[in-house]
Amino acid sequence: MNTVQDIMTKRVINCLPSAPLTEVQYLMVEQRVGRILVVDSNKQDLGIISEKDLVNFLIADKSRRGLEDIRAEEVMSKGLITVKATAPVAEAAKTMIDENVSSLVVKDDQVQGIVTKSDIVMYLAALATTDYTVRDFMTANPITMNASQPTFLAAELMSEHRISRVVVVDQERCPIGVITLTDLAIASSLVGQTGLSAEGKPQFAQKVKYTTSILRLTAGDIMTRNPLCVNQNADLTSSAKLMTRHGISGLPVIVNSRRLVGIITKSDLTRAVALQGK
Repeated sequence: MNTVQDIMTKRVINCLPSAPLTEVQYLMVEQRVGRILVVDSNKQDLGIISEKDLVNFLIADKSRRGLEDIRAEEVMSKGLITVKATAPVAEAAKTMIDENVSSLVVKDDQVQGIVTKSDIVMYLAALATTDYTVRDFMTANPITMNASQPTFLAAELMSEHRISRVVVVDQERCPIGVITLTDLAIASSLVGQTGLSAEGKPQFAQKVKYTTSILRLTAGDIMTRNPLCVNQNADLTSSAKLMTRHGISGLPVIVNSRRLVGIITKSDLTRAVALQGK
């Protein structure tokens, strides 16, 4: 398992640019995929839609249209980044990090598949051990909040720090929950979103309208409780195995006392695999 063709997903689900978002969502659920390739009537690829693209668009969109009235071409990411099937896995990982994307279309003359950060993490999980520990690639001192703090604070923190998750901690700084960008999509009508930044991150209003509904909605209401964690001294493959087994994109990192010391994500693991090529 050293080349892209060894780890890529060969089955590529596509749709036309005129397809409504209801169709895109149906395809993702029915086919159990996280990305849909957008192609024209001649099967020429035009763009790609990921689950994250959907969430970001729906958070930012102010039109109040139904999903059946929003077209795939409005949501898709254009300018596809590609990789050859024979490229080393480390090369694909480096391209993802350099281009700041979570997937690559595998293409020579024709599209052959898609390789994602999840595939990279699965590749890492299959290794017996590495020369690295979780501490070597984690982000130390991650952004946190308390369960009693209002939900709109999570939105402001994600926007300010350009992150997609916030760890909720107790008084001893032990992780008790995680709030992700997807969680915020549920409450997006309450957090005063203003659009997307140039990097594709959601931007939220600096001044939020304080209503009774907002004041009642706290981090504890929308967080995923009792998050899986990984010890900072564990082999890096441990975090890859946990993410793969449970289908998650990030893990709080703890010391033996369960005190939070960092966070590690699929991007961090992809960065580790990219270093194998050096």
